Amino acid sequence: MAELTTTNTGNTFNSGAQFHLTKAAKTNMSAAELDAMIRFISLTTTVVGVGDDTVGGFNAGASDAVHIITEGGVAPAAASNFGVGSTGITTTVVALFENNNQG
Repeated sequence: MAELTTTNTGNTFNSGAQFHLTKAAKTNMSAAELDAMIRFISLTTTVVGVGDDTVGGFNAGASDAVHIITEGGVAPAAASNFGVGSTGITTTVVALFENNNQG
């Protein structure tokens, strides 16, 4: 894994937080599927934000990709048929930002 480096030792970066970015994909995802997936993810981590691939936010029956930012806990796993009530949704881990302590 890449390490953060400091070029100016007078600056300190010390978040200590763990953030995860996960992509959930399904052709024409429904609002019920998205809600079920978010509830499932919330069982093991805190959902910080949800972003959509369509203009104007989530569009039920038209959105194909949603990005979820979570903090702490366990990062959502990469899987197909992710969660309960979310048949056909495939998740991939886009990025993990864990224990970013630098200084």
